[in-house]
Amino acid sequence: MEKFEKILESIEDPVVVVSKEGKIIYMNQAGYILKSQLGGKQFEELINYPFSLEFIKKGMSVKGIFKEIKESRFLIDAFPYEKRGLTLLIRDITRFIELEELSKKEGLIITVSKLLSSVFHDMKGPVGGIKGAAQLLKEDIQDEELVDDILYETKRIETMINEITLLTKPVKLSKSYVNIHKVLDDAIKTLEKQYTKVYFERIYDPSLPDLLIDADYMNRVFINIIRNGVEAINSEGKITIQTGISWDKVYSPKGNKIFVRIKDSGEGVPDEFVDKLFIPFISTKKKGMGIGLSSSYKIVKQHNGVLRYIGDATFEILLPIPERSCR
Repeated sequence: MEKFEKILESIEDPVVVVSKEGKIIYMNQAGYILKSQLGGKQFEELINYPFSLEFIKKGMSVKGIFKEIKESRFLIDAFPYEKRGLTLLIRDITRFIELEELSKKEGLIITVSKLLSSVFHDMKGPVGGIKGAAQLLKEDIQDEELVDDILYETKRIETMINEITLLTKPVKLSKSYVNIHKVLDDAIKTLEKQYTKVYFERIYDPSLPDLLIDADYMNRVFINIIRNGVEAINSEGKITIQTGISWDKVYSPKGNKIFVRIKDSGEGVPDEFVDKLFIPFISTKKKGMGIGLSSSYKIVKQHNGVLRYIGDATFEILLPIPERSCR
């Protein structure tokens, strides 16, 4: 019996033997860890759930039982244990589901970006023609202000075309070891000069190692996201920038990423926009084009990081810690 227990203890997934009365007969170490993570009440709900199924009541084995507890998702294989209860093999599939959802989201962003890039590429010719004609017209016209307006709007369209085209091209990163707080401070200093009625609160973890990143591109990301927060509070209020080690069970279960959280004092992103945040030209702002978040998403992705909205008016950036710092 001791030999079999050692085998069960070596299994990384929770194995639980539970009686029909809901009493735990045996549980391996992985089971105890899961119980401590979920809490006693939720764990009991999880292990007792299979007993409610008709096939289980008939004494049959059932594989792939899906159960959601809090924010975690599980698959349970249930096998009759003599006539006393069930042997349960529990697998936490939360990470796989969230990664699959992330993959689908990234696929949508890439598809939309390519479509828009193709459309905007075709616009370059007509825009160039308008710009050239306006410049010629300016040389011999009395209403120069009108021509200036034409040139200004044409420039805006050109910028839009260039930015959306950039979304479909690989970003060439020039990485070096950098203190992430220095990059953040540089971004904050740029915005502090523009927004004097905004208080920028820094909550930094001084123990963070240097990261291998492109400081210029990440500066651009931070400015984009912080400015979005500033605009969300109408340039008056508080922006909190916090850093630390991430222990997110999906994206950083080994604590091998740092987080940067940027929170504004506003009401947050409306629910109907949350799933569309990083798609180009979808914006919560009346005059926004949504390109800033899309390009930031791409830059962070090329750093093997994660950019997401986690609720409570907070955007989170996860960036990998270099291997030499993890040792």
